Amino acid sequence: MTPLWLLLSGLLMAAAPDSALTLTAAAERALEVYPGIRAAVAAVAGADATRREARAQWWPQLNAQGSITRFEEPMVVAPIHALDASQLAFDRTLVQGDLRATWTLFDGGARGASIRAASAASAGRRAGETATVADLLTDVARRYLDALTADAVLAAQQDGVQALRAERARVALRVEAGDAARVEQLRVDAALAEAGAAEVRAAADRESARRGLARALELPALSDGPLATVAPAAIAAPSRDSLLSRVEEQSPVLEEARDALAEAAAGRRRATAAWLPRVDVQGGVIAYGDGSWSFSPEWRVGAQVSYPIFTGGQRSAVVARASAAETAAADRVRLVRMQLADALDAAVANRESAEARVTAFEASAGHLAEVARIEALALESGAGVEAEFLRAEADARRARAQLAEARAARLLADIQLARVTGDLSIEWLRTHVETTP
Repeated sequence: MTPLWLLLSGLLMAAAPDSALTLTAAAERALEVYPGIRAAVAAVAGADATRREARAQWWPQLNAQGSITRFEEPMVVAPIHALDASQLAFDRTLVQGDLRATWTLFDGGARGASIRAASAASAGRRAGETATVADLLTDVARRYLDALTADAVLAAQQDGVQALRAERARVALRVEAGDAARVEQLRVDAALAEAGAAEVRAAADRESARRGLARALELPALSDGPLATVAPAAIAAPSRDSLLSRVEEQSPVLEEARDALAEAAAGRRRATAAWLPRVDVQGGVIAYGDGSWSFSPEWRVGAQVSYPIFTGGQRSAVVARASAAETAAADRVRLVRMQLADALDAAVANRESAEARVTAFEASAGHLAEVARIEALALESGAGVEAEFLRAEADARRARAQLAEARAARLLADIQLARVTGDLSIEWLRTHVETTP
């Protein structure tokens, strides 16, 4: 019979083989298939197109048009510049062609404001894409760590069930030989039934966690293959002040809010431009012809000044709406800054708490595994107490599960902190997450 202490030696987490799925590989797969990323990329492309559309307003507009008109009676088909009958030309078909170039010389700054608004919107969409990537990486990491933890918990429960089965066989032999009371076998049976139920629950949790990870990766199912064990890289934690500075400098959420404020400010400036006159210059060539395609072309240049004297309060309403949008955007920046400071404090606290729990459960799991081993040896030598062994085995199994959960929470706390500061990316995962082959 295999000694109980050897069966209990699996209480420490085992390394994954080389073929195991890694967190980085899962994240890369999610970035390729997640529809939210594709939508964010499309939004960036659309915003860039809008920015190019706004910049096109600085260029002259060149338009061409033509027409052919057939009249019932002959019609004048050449321009009239004097009251001279000899210059009049008539035909039932009038052919016209017009090539015109127009450029806005002054519009009160509306074009510049439109370009600034479109540029800010484009930058905001890029920041939104970065934030979406960080959100996805956080979600995939959470799902991956849930699945990894579920694997460890199930392994702990399976080891416990195997150890209890071995103990039940040993006790059954002792009861049959008359060396132990039947109550000891009943006690082991009760512990085995409880451990079996916990194993079924752990298996169901594992299946649920793997389905969730497969869903994020857009896979029909995730194989029963192992997941690579991950741990945070040994990097000194920066101070809160430096973290807060990084939030101000590179948080995509704050950057998106600032870009929205810049867009709103440009929109207000564009609205106020309606109170100034607009000056356009234009020039071109117009040609008149008859049915025989005989044309009389002539050029023309000019300037036009336009100013709406009365609009029924429309301009004032547009400016008021734009000013309200700017005020709301400014308050939004303040709110986001406050929310990020709160999130930073929570992330730092979670990280410190998770690190303390990992240290505590590493010591606890090791000690309780040793206690369970000693109790198993004592039972084999006849000096142990069955109830003490069962208690020690359950404590060791529980500590192993708690250690797996604490390690996952520790790494997830680092990832959430990087998300708040704007550091989280696929490159960050490669640098700050260690994978055990």
